Amino acid sequence: MKPHEIDAFLEAYSNNVASLSDDLVRDFVTRYESGEDIDYCGEYTGVMDALGIWHDAIRWNLSQLQKAKA
Repeated sequence: MKPHEIDAFLEAYSNNVASLSDDLVRDFVTRYESGEDIDYCGEYTGVMDALGIWHDAIRWNLSQLQKAKA
């Protein structure tokens, strides 16, 4: 994810989940997206759930845009 995409994810996470601080979430997402092998049990499980939903929503949106162009 690019920095502006992480910012958008943080805003969505903060508006809908907010069980961790923005700083913790930003650090976790940055490390995860860079490919670091992170143990995401415990308090970070919700961040991983949110990231999965985020990425699925983006894929869905991109597929809809492709369909609209066809």
